[in-house]
Amino acid sequence: MSFHEVENLTEFLDEVKLKMLNITGSSNKNIIEISDYVLANPGKFIRTQLVFIYGSVIDIEKKKLIELAAAAELIHLSTLIHDDIIDEAKIRRNKPTVIAKWGLKKAILYGDFLYTKTFQALNSLENTQIAEVLISCAEQLIEGEFIQLQNISDKSKEDYFKVIEKKTAILFSGILECLGIHGKLVKEKISSLKKLGLNFGNAFQLNDDLADFFDQLNSGKEKFKDLNEGKITYPIIITMSRADKDSKNNILKLIKEKKFDAVFDEIEKNDGFNLTRLERDRAINNCIEYTKTLFKLDNVELMESFLKNSLK
Repeated sequence: MSFHEVENLTEFLDEVKLKMLNITGSSNKNIIEISDYVLANPGKFIRTQLVFIYGSVIDIEKKKLIELAAAAELIHLSTLIHDDIIDEAKIRRNKPTVIAKWGLKKAILYGDFLYTKTFQALNSLENTQIAEVLISCAEQLIEGEFIQLQNISDKSKEDYFKVIEKKTAILFSGILECLGIHGKLVKEKISSLKKLGLNFGNAFQLNDDLADFFDQLNSGKEKFKDLNEGKITYPIIITMSRADKDSKNNILKLIKEKKFDAVFDEIEKNDGFNLTRLERDRAINNCIEYTKTLFKLDNVELMESFLKNSLK
């Protein structure tokens, strides 16, 4: 499937959704009901778009792209189900979460069901390397959640990026690594693809951190959701890194007292939001540079547009 002959993205997304439905098939009425609900509102399918854009350039068979995208989306979906359980979240993407709609026990069981079905699908792939990469990603996603549970109030920038590498960026990196494996690229190019994925994941998470304060309508995220769950995100970290001891203590006190509008004002006053945007844009530019170097294309407008539009 060449870059110019590829079907349009909408059709590709539909095929990935159909594959996900096939993978998660069950005769159990409860599972069918939850699957229909969850897969009817799957989000932006950013991971599938990533597979589509870069897989098309590398010229990989469409069947392999669909299998990869479906597996990656199901791993991601499984982590979201469990995240909502841990956070006791009631809303995701402007709709009630599985735990809110069906209760704790069914939410746990459904998250486990998704993982099991995904690993069964991975086990059936012709290329065992792909399965190994994605299983490793799933393991690191869980490790990242454990690290985040420590909820250290004085996280440094370095601590933050270590957490989001495991919790968010690693799956994007793994997806691009799998594309490199499918495309039989040399090790150096696969390594660059993995770095591109890590930068993409960093930009994605930084944008999500900003969405906790802005743009709830487009993101489908409740305002101050992360703050309410006690998560210390990048705008807070960068603000506290520039503040004196008294100001740091004041910000932590405001968070504890759930005075989130006052926290917003402190971040804005210390330029924390603009600094977060700069860090995000730096990661996006890294993605663009890796893309240009890897593929040596005169025209990377489609890929550049995808990177910018999906991460802002």
